[in-house]
Amino acid sequence: MKAFTRLFLLLLCGMIASCASKKHAVTSTTAQSGETTIAVTPSQDNTQPAKPQKKEEACITSRLRLDLSSGSKSASVGGTLRMKKDDVIQLSLVTFGILEVARIEMTPDYFMLIDKVGRQYVKASYSQVPFLRDADVDFYTIQAYFWDEQTSNLSGWERKDYVNVGGRSLPTSHNITIPTSRRTIKAELTLSNLNTDSEWEKRTEVPSRYKEVTVDEAMSRIMNLTM
Repeated sequence: MKAFTRLFLLLLCGMIASCASKKHAVTSTTAQSGETTIAVTPSQDNTQPAKPQKKEEACITSRLRLDLSSGSKSASVGGTLRMKKDDVIQLSLVTFGILEVARIEMTPDYFMLIDKVGRQYVKASYSQVPFLRDADVDFYTIQAYFWDEQTSNLSGWERKDYVNVGGRSLPTSHNITIPTSRRTIKAELTLSNLNTDSEWEKRTEVPSRYKEVTVDEAMSRIMNLTM
């Protein structure tokens, strides 16, 4: 099961590398737009009510299936994706349909990985995680891609099979190519049963018996990955 945790970490690194390649093309939803002045003559009727905007839900959850392959080797695992807009993204891997083996939780303030098999975790700001800091990637960069606010496909990351959920169109199939110094890993992340459920814990409480490890220790496990 530890191999799944490491594969999950490597997948995240590949996703972030893709995000970094076009980070500056992402437009923040909180960015201020320029003011526009419209001249109105007395004959114009301004009493008509504006058309209501279509409501978009703040939470999206789904099941996921992760298929990874490298050469003749492959691995598959299920899990869940939970997101609350501008607040949190949670990715978890589950084996045998019930046992969660790893979780990544990202908020605007921190990145956290929990290895539930090894009973250890790392929690740090984005500036403390080398592959995040060096790529100049933060929570909002990753959010923009999962919420389909980055309009073009990034290098090595193709999105397709869109469905409507919560007032927006979202991709359910993510094909990701992750080149490394040792091998090229291909990942297919498939989402299903997308819904707008908001009844879930937005912050993970780490059990006191879990050991906190450093970012360097966690990164060392990624780089020593064997598949």
